[in-house]
Amino acid sequence: MEEFSDLLNYSVKIVESRLREVFDALEKEASEVSPHLSSIPYIARDYTLRGGKRIRAFLALVGYWSKAWGTGDVDRVSKLMATLELLQSYLLVHDDIMDMDELRRGGPTVHVWFKEECLKTRVSSNCAHYGVSQAITVGDYLEATAVENLAMLKLPGEAFEKLITTYSRGLRKVAYGQYLDVLYSSLPLARVGENDILVVHKLKTASYTVELPLHLGAIASLKYTDRLLNELSSYAIPAGIAFQLRDDIIGLFGDPRTTGKPSGSDVRGKKKTLLIIKAYQLASSSDREFLEKVYDELPGDSITDRDIQRVREIVESTGSLDYNLKLIDELVSQAMREIESAVEINRETKEVLTWLLNKLAYRDK
Repeated sequence: MEEFSDLLNYSVKIVESRLREVFDALEKEASEVSPHLSSIPYIARDYTLRGGKRIRAFLALVGYWSKAWGTGDVDRVSKLMATLELLQSYLLVHDDIMDMDELRRGGPTVHVWFKEECLKTRVSSNCAHYGVSQAITVGDYLEATAVENLAMLKLPGEAFEKLITTYSRGLRKVAYGQYLDVLYSSLPLARVGENDILVVHKLKTASYTVELPLHLGAIASLKYTDRLLNELSSYAIPAGIAFQLRDDIIGLFGDPRTTGKPSGSDVRGKKKTLLIIKAYQLASSSDREFLEKVYDELPGDSITDRDIQRVREIVESTGSLDYNLKLIDELVSQAMREIESAVEINRETKEVLTWLLNKLAYRDK
């Protein structure tokens, strides 16, 4: 299979160059409003540029070329690519608050950074609340900037309407998925099923991470058709679910030194992944009781490293890990069939999407 790492790296250079331009402009804008605003563009820049795979930006470029490979205006699509990375930062800033995570991409999450700044300067007597409040503001700021970059594409009327409605609908799907994710984290294990989890994966990962960038890229090219968008969706949904199942495996079993996230944070956050739901269904009575204790009774900060290790052992011994790995294989096969049978998607895009499918569904970090 052809290797497309150089194309991915090219995509990263395009979007990060555009993002630096965006943050330079934001720093100038903020400084002209008040000398006390420098922290907003500073941490927004640091958080966004400190890492990340830039897969959404890459998929926007692939979608842009999905009808006619290598054509169009790179400057135009760079604004769309930046939009998706700004949107991702916005969602992650708020997600970190909800999950109470302290580490992201090898650095402090935004609410933790503001809390630490508050402790240094004594700007507030309640630094934890101050950190959360300012992080919510930074998330909103990033989303506003994402929309501004979307507007800069200057598409003709009908295409611009299609772009905005697709973007807005995609963001609502993420909200639905996040709501359900938080709800299921709060419900007892016995009340959450496999289909519930797969719906969340479809909304939060498949629709947002894969389908939305491909669709926005295709629309921005002005070469899109309904059939092209449907073909991209038929690939995106199984591929995206496979990516999320792999992400959940990495979240439970991965090394924080390579993942950039705290070990066991999904367990402490009561995140009910398919790994956990299937393990609960297959577990012995004693293991079920233990999982109920961890996920239904203990406060997150009372869950020990030993508890997390036992959760891992239960997931492996019940066959839940193997079940998830087999499901990934099935979803990859489904996505492959869809991309191979597509008529409107060009050959180069098919090759790139096949490469990316295998790269992300079988990654280890």
